[in-house]
Amino acid sequence: MAKLTVITQPALAPGFRLAGVEVIAAENRESARNALVRLIDEGEAGIIAVDAPYLNALDYATARRIEEMVKPVVVSLPTGADILPEQRRSRQIAELIRRAIGIRMTFRENDK
Repeated sequence: MAKLTVITQPALAPGFRLAGVEVIAAENRESARNALVRLIDEGEAGIIAVDAPYLNALDYATARRIEEMVKPVVVSLPTGADILPEQRRSRQIAELIRRAIGIRMTFRENDK
């Protein structure tokens, strides 16, 4: 079974720990980046979920490295209470599938 690790801000870490997930509480973007690189280098994690602001702030080289990796799968953890619009959620799911299996999926719009 793939090991899940979450990199998040300290205020959210206890909730993930209560759910039984391994958590790294990162105070800022640099500490989040350092934790992410360490996890990738260790090679133990199967999935790494990172707060979206931390993931979006990665330097080009680190972001490119993540994009080209097969394992671990690095996913963005949306922050805030807003629910993703349907189209954005579909794109995010499609990207996760592409990263996991190497095939780009598209979803048809719902006809309402």
